[in-house]
Amino acid sequence: ITMKQKIFKTVSTFVVVMLTSFSSLSQGEVVADKLTNDWTLLQSQEGINIYIRKEKCNVGAPELFTYAFIRIINNNTVEKTVEFNFQIQYDNRCVGCGNTRETKQMLAVPASTSVEGETTFEIAELSLLINNPYQKDTGSLESIRLDEFKIN
Repeated sequence: ITMKQKIFKTVSTFVVVMLTSFSSLSQGEVVADKLTNDWTLLQSQEGINIYIRKEKCNVGAPELFTYAFIRIINNNTVEKTVEFNFQIQYDNRCVGCGNTRETKQMLAVPASTSVEGETTFEIAELSLLINNPYQKDTGSLESIRLDEFKIN
């Protein structure tokens, strides 16, 4: 093996390790056309699984609103506090990007159980409004990304 081959092998190994590390650190994201009525796994970390799905909801207006609902499953034997923010990217703006003080959430999830958003909006932190048919300036949904995800 020449010195050039050794350097190439070392650099190649380093690049593979860095790419693998980066991909395991990246947060979950779902693009608009993959967001369905079925639960889709966004992130799995430290015994916590985060899922997302969408649903059209009757909120008392003539037209239905579209929400994304979140399910958090705690597979641990102790309660975990989960902090998260969702970035909702439209073609002309982003909700939850930049200063996230108003959109960041924190929720305690009991041991060996799950909590989920649904049409009663009982757990408001787990409901994301993604389409209000009366708000025409939002643009088309492009993606929803889990951001600032921490488990304590």
